[in-house]
Amino acid sequence: MFKEVMVKWVKALRSGKFKQGTGTLKQFNNKGVAQHCCLGVLCELYNDSMRKSKKKTIPEKVYDNDSDFSHGYSRFGGKKEDLPKEVKDWAGMKNSLGKFQANEVDEYGDREECLADLNDMGQKFKTIANIIEKNYEQL
Repeated sequence: MFKEVMVKWVKALRSGKFKQGTGTLKQFNNKGVAQHCCLGVLCELYNDSMRKSKKKTIPEKVYDNDSDFSHGYSRFGGKKEDLPKEVKDWAGMKNSLGKFQANEVDEYGDREECLADLNDMGQKFKTIANIIEKNYEQL
């Protein structure tokens, strides 16, 4: 992943500006407040960057509801759970779920970790920011 994008992403995750959600890039709670997966925050940063440079953003389509997200969710560039190609390429990421090699083997003997899974398993944005900072060259 590109270091300059990593710095912006880590800053955004630590800022408190984004509320954390799970299961999709961006969803809405029963009060209509947006909640993001860590990867959804990266999608927002991509669109902000494109607007500032007057380039094309990826479309965000909001769906009113579905069986898993009764208060609505968004798709970025048609993607609900993983990064669109445009965001992945802009960030210099190797894959669309934020996979990287962990220092420790998990209970299944696997060394691979995934930012999307860490987010959905309840790791806080500040913890994920630390992981990104430490592992950005693998991402």
